[in-house]
Amino acid sequence: MTPQSTKTDAPRTPEVTIPPADHLVGKNCKRVDGREKVTGLAMYGADLFPQAADLFAKVVRSEEAHADIVKIDTSAALAVGGVLGVYTHADVGGTNIHGLIRRDHPALAEKRVRYRGDAIAVVVAESERSAEAARDRVHVEYSPLPVVATMEEALSDGAPRLYPEGNIMGDKRIRRGDVDAALAAAHCVVTDTFHTQTVDHAFLDVEAGTGIWDGHTLTLNAPGQWVHEERRLIALALGIPVEQVRIIQPVTGGAFGGREDISIQIYLGLAALKHPGKTIGLRYDRAESMRARHKRHALKIEYTLAADREGTLTAARITVHSDEGAYASTGIAVMRKAASHATGPYRVPAIEVDVYGVHTNNNPTGAMRGFGACQMAIAYEGMMDRLADALEMDRVALRKRNMIVPGDPVTTGQRIDNASVHECLDAALAKFNERPYPGNDGLPPHLRRGWGMSAICFGLGYGDGFPDCSRARVEINPDGGATVYTGGVEVGQGLLNTMMQIAGEELGLPFEKMHVVAADTELTDESGSSSATRQTYFTGNAVRIAASELREQILDVAGKWLNVHPHEVTLQQGWAFETANDANRVSMARLYDEGLARGYSFKATGLFKPRTVPEVHGTGQSPRAFITYLFGAHVSQVLVDIETGEVKVERHIAAHDVGKAINPQSVEGQIVGGVAQGLGMALMEEVVYKKGRILNAGFTDYIIPTIKDLPPVEAIIIEHDDPGGPFGAHGVGEPPLIGAVPAILSAIYDATGVAPDTLPVTPERMWRLLRMRDGVPVPV
Repeated sequence: MTPQSTKTDAPRTPEVTIPPADHLVGKNCKRVDGREKVTGLAMYGADLFPQAADLFAKVVRSEEAHADIVKIDTSAALAVGGVLGVYTHADVGGTNIHGLIRRDHPALAEKRVRYRGDAIAVVVAESERSAEAARDRVHVEYSPLPVVATMEEALSDGAPRLYPEGNIMGDKRIRRGDVDAALAAAHCVVTDTFHTQTVDHAFLDVEAGTGIWDGHTLTLNAPGQWVHEERRLIALALGIPVEQVRIIQPVTGGAFGGREDISIQIYLGLAALKHPGKTIGLRYDRAESMRARHKRHALKIEYTLAADREGTLTAARITVHSDEGAYASTGIAVMRKAASHATGPYRVPAIEVDVYGVHTNNNPTGAMRGFGACQMAIAYEGMMDRLADALEMDRVALRKRNMIVPGDPVTTGQRIDNASVHECLDAALAKFNERPYPGNDGLPPHLRRGWGMSAICFGLGYGDGFPDCSRARVEINPDGGATVYTGGVEVGQGLLNTMMQIAGEELGLPFEKMHVVAADTELTDESGSSSATRQTYFTGNAVRIAASELREQILDVAGKWLNVHPHEVTLQQGWAFETANDANRVSMARLYDEGLARGYSFKATGLFKPRTVPEVHGTGQSPRAFITYLFGAHVSQVLVDIETGEVKVERHIAAHDVGKAINPQSVEGQIVGGVAQGLGMALMEEVVYKKGRILNAGFTDYIIPTIKDLPPVEAIIIEHDDPGGPFGAHGVGEPPLIGAVPAILSAIYDATGVAPDTLPVTPERMWRLLRMRDGVPVPV
């Protein structure tokens, strides 16, 4: 039977006037989650469990950086009042391991601990205080093993083997052209070694959440960055069907890669399985979070760069060692990113790159904003400044002479059609020159001023043939609005707004009629991780595809209602009308009823799954290593106190090609935040180890920048339509941090004549460099 129309009249001239078109893409729509966050109503993970938890869990962690476990004695812990259970590896029903790329990290250590954050047991009690007391009474008997504290120790002759296969986790390489011949023929060759530090993510809110097992579904409210992958890893580790695990992302204050690896989820899940029907609460304080979680890779980068007499680059030879810590985490991907970005946005015909991952007894190292590419930008931009000095050539001219243009290849051999690095640098320099550069005029003798720059590129997404896709669903609501369903995780970057604006633009709906459901494995399809600057491009495309399919349903129903062809219908501000006669109109709410009566679902799904090409083994070359590339340039101005070594950033400009700014205000926020993190990495942030023990696990001693350290950041948004992105957008998450660090280091070099090669450039390190420059003895 053909469904009958519910149309009882055809109001051709309604009293309501159709509002004028108001495009959502490119508009500064207020953050949909902003009001709750600024008023304190938003429920972060730590806000959930004091109100909802029946029981509380704590994790027992290793006090040794490297040791065999002889015995775990829980008797004293079980004697603590209010303690209901202490669970070890023997109580885990599944594989008891996790890991994003290589599953090698025990959820609860069984035979050996490899760093001082390894989890050994989970305590469950009626109060958090009892759980803490019991945690401290679990006695673990160890047989200590030699601690491999540094990469140098790991690579030394006779070093203890952390794994049967040795201490090298893996390697990545790039080979193109004849490097030996190019170096021999070069007019100028410069060489230096860079040391980048271990960095903590220092995200805003602590790791906390709740879990409950009702006998059928294990529901976890816990912060992560990839809810569907967390679901798979938890199910495997705990030994329950993946369909019986539900992950719901609470409001989350920052991540930067720090929530990619499994955090509290498996321990919450284990505790919940052992106490059915009870809501379990678990939280880490800042010290435990820093002690337990993965960090940014510390790299040692040995870099040789060659050029001819005119300053044209001819060859690069680069060897990188990466501290992988105790377990693999995302190390292989970080190593590949480092290799594939080794020469940045510059044409280099002959390239040789070797990247080695080295296991130590430090924290596992994994994803962090700009991973791998960030450290390599410090090296290649530092080398461009050194080469300019050696050639007695202008720094800007050297860069411009060698920057790629559309059609040129980057390190992997991939030819880039959207190369806009020239324009980014020109825009940053033009902005810098709008105000006279004061130089050292009028400064007291102990101060020196300098300015520097950086030009960077970044391959978006996982790349290298790794499966990378996003799914989304969009539905029309009974009131004529629409809801976007996405598995993407909002961690403060503005994902919710971006997806609502993309769908609303496609459907012709006002922002206030848009809704979003995100990061709930029961309600949403997988959208991949909130990492690799991929959500705007991948999930944005999936949302647009779904909204476009839904739009076709709406136009079809509207055409039947208005008695015109669907191509003659315009959707605007929640109305559908005949393009040539807007008096012939119908509201979306009315169309909803009409469409259902005619058998339309008013639901549509979208899948975006572009192809990248794996590297050729042995050469690292690929015609499409990444789906697209992002470009940016920074200019920084610093003031250096040559008596104390203190460095102050006075001015910072960041220009980024974002394809299309879906929400310009959000894009600017990402740029400013990236510069702030870059300033911290350049001048102050460093995890300090001593034989595997973190000496500064807390914000008292781990120093991060405050508003007093950050100058007003002058953000420049450059828009060049990316033909593969939603409405031309391609995101901006990681490049601002990547560009900030080398620009600040370049400015220090200009101010002092000293080229920093070890990060961070703390006052003490700067003071030592200046005295070494002047030939003054430096105390050890």
